[in-house]
Amino acid sequence: TVLYSEHYWNRSSRAAFSFDDDDEVDKSDAAAQTKLSSKYDNNAIFNDDSISEASFDNSAALGTLNHLSIKAILSDEALKLVLQEQTLDDHVMPKDVTPEEELKLLRRQIQSTLYSPNLEATAQKLLHGKVAPLEMFKSLLEKQQLLDQTLANGGDAVIGVLLFLKRTLNSTQFHGILEQRPKALEHYLSYLRQSGDFSSYIEILQRFGRHQEAALKQFQAAMACKELTARKQQLQRLVDAYAKANVIPLYEQVFHAALKLQLLQEKEGLSHRFGENATPIELLYVCCEQNKNWKDQDMLKVTSPQRFAADQEISAAQYEWTALNERAQAQAYADLECIFERVSSWHPLKSRQFHISFDLALAVQRLFELQAPATVLQLFLSKMSNSSEKLALAQRVKCIKAVIDAMVSLKQQQELLQLKETLPDRSEEQFYCENALKSLQSKRWTTDNIKLKL
Repeated sequence: TVLYSEHYWNRSSRAAFSFDDDDEVDKSDAAAQTKLSSKYDNNAIFNDDSISEASFDNSAALGTLNHLSIKAILSDEALKLVLQEQTLDDHVMPKDVTPEEELKLLRRQIQSTLYSPNLEATAQKLLHGKVAPLEMFKSLLEKQQLLDQTLANGGDAVIGVLLFLKRTLNSTQFHGILEQRPKALEHYLSYLRQSGDFSSYIEILQRFGRHQEAALKQFQAAMACKELTARKQQLQRLVDAYAKANVIPLYEQVFHAALKLQLLQEKEGLSHRFGENATPIELLYVCCEQNKNWKDQDMLKVTSPQRFAADQEISAAQYEWTALNERAQAQAYADLECIFERVSSWHPLKSRQFHISFDLALAVQRLFELQAPATVLQLFLSKMSNSSEKLALAQRVKCIKAVIDAMVSLKQQQELLQLKETLPDRSEEQFYCENALKSLQSKRWTTDNIKLKL
């Protein structure tokens, strides 16, 4: 061991490299090298480690064990996996390897890289973010097995394998693999979406029958165009494409409505307030601002609020809510009743009736927030049929006349007397409360007389 250690630190392979070393090699060094060559026959890669382990006295720590070997630390199976993993990309030659052993090791690396793929080792390297050669997986079965192995582990390794399959397989094989593995399909769609490959993303969605998603993404991309002309062109392409495909009639209607909206913006100049990216509701608001006749709207005019809402398939609730907000903010309270008047379809000659398509309490609360006068609040509160709810809402929005009406409906005479005491003397609300009390007492007296006569 001592001889070997001295020779180890003095042999020529440990000296600095020079092109003249071959001429100056010490003959004694060559003899010593020949003497030790027999020790490199088995496991020559680990010779130095074996010697250092043999010279290490660990009897005190391990009792009867006098030698610490690799097998005492790693099992044969674990050691095999370590060696296989190293051969995938570790091309650094171990120290003091003879030319014959180096040739064998290179052959083994080429064999494992090009001819005998190791599925588990490759998948583990990809999972840990290491570079692993995939060209060794040549057959379709091997490629499918590699994808299944990475799908089981997850992570970004799936995308790398999918791109390798796309590059090395024809489109029919690649799409067949995606069709059989929905999880792989979602990974690939996510990659296309994040990478910005919009055309490929839409093509894959349509190929696998996901036409609704494809149509929605195309519509979103068209509406995202900042220039009005480009947006109109994209919408026209969508209308033409889906009219021929006849796949989603509902989406085709949406495309038509959006295209009609763009043409209306160009012709009527409705987008001056909200910009070229205005929504249909915002443009309906502009139509409400420009409308001059709410009692009898001109349905032949494309900017008439009712006509615009019908063309854009805006619901009655959205139309009424938008019109209420615009008229209240414009303080055009006389038009509010016209917005909520409807003529019965089954009896056209009947007078107009109040009709609201959303919660009446929301309308009252919104009018109160917009500081509508008490007479307007009372008008809407008078349409409520539930007296208890009407009373609570009237108290919340501080509409005294509506509170009095609700108390009369609930026959709360004592509460009316108490309310009267809190009202300013000789005020309009006080007179209104006194008349309500008289009306309530008169009705009670009449009811009592009827009972006595019976």
